[in-house]
Amino acid sequence: MPAPNTASRANAPEAPIFAIIASATDLACELLDVLCREAEALAAMRLEAPKGFAETKNRLVVAYSYVLEELQETPLAPGTDAALARLKALNTDVMTAARSNAAALEGALEANRRMLDIVIKAMDRQRAPTTVGYGRVGNRSASPRRTPASASVLMTRTL
Repeated sequence: MPAPNTASRANAPEAPIFAIIASATDLACELLDVLCREAEALAAMRLEAPKGFAETKNRLVVAYSYVLEELQETPLAPGTDAALARLKALNTDVMTAARSNAAALEGALEANRRMLDIVIKAMDRQRAPTTVGYGRVGNRSASPRRTPASASVLMTRTL
């Protein structure tokens, strides 16, 4: 009977850690790609873009977090130093892109708020008619002024 292959048994504990590192690396690359594409879309003022990226980003972030937790719980094996160093560098890039992406999203949100404020102010100016008031002796006042909407109801009830 041949002797059992001890070399494959010695490598068996390494397989899970390398698979986890490979999975984390793949997810980090995907997440980095999505963050960069979203930032580019926001820079091009395509403000509808975040809706399209949100679900993908959420899915990738959850999966990436799960794989990183799994990586922390898995014992290290010899020969993982280089792969872990690449993953750490990639993780730094993902975090930098995430911060940049968050700033771009906040900027887009602020731009939307400012635009809505401008539209609302313009609508208020068009909607609010100016009325001419009367002075003490019954003559029209020299300067037009705004009368609140409740004033017409008030005048009807008093008359």
